Amino acid sequence: MFLIIRNIKNFQLFYCNIKQKLFQAERVVIGTCPRCGENVYEGKKNYYCGNRACQFVMWKNDRFFEERKEAFTPKIAAALLKNGKGKVKGLYSVKTGKTYDGTVLLADTGRTYVNYRIERKS
Repeated sequence: MFLIIRNIKNFQLFYCNIKQKLFQAERVVIGTCPRCGENVYEGKKNYYCGNRACQFVMWKNDRFFEERKEAFTPKIAAALLKNGKGKVKGLYSVKTGKTYDGTVLLADTGRTYVNYRIERKS
């Protein structure tokens, strides 16, 4: 089957629309960037700011969560972005070898890497 193209511009528009729809990835909004206020999206390996100039990123394989044997889920990321803290159950303590429930705080210094810490109860 052959397609006769009478107007190349119409074909280019048609092709671009099809290509855009086929290869457009569905981006899931997790929350709002604490640095610039843009949307934060979930990627394969991270949670990243939609503003490329901002460079805010939270890595899913962050050492903080890996040491505590906890997966950095979208639910935790959303809580950190919304409130600056999130309650996490079953955190592993390297010192005692036991698990505990704690509150993880987002300690963003505005530099390249985002830091986290455990809230201490006083």
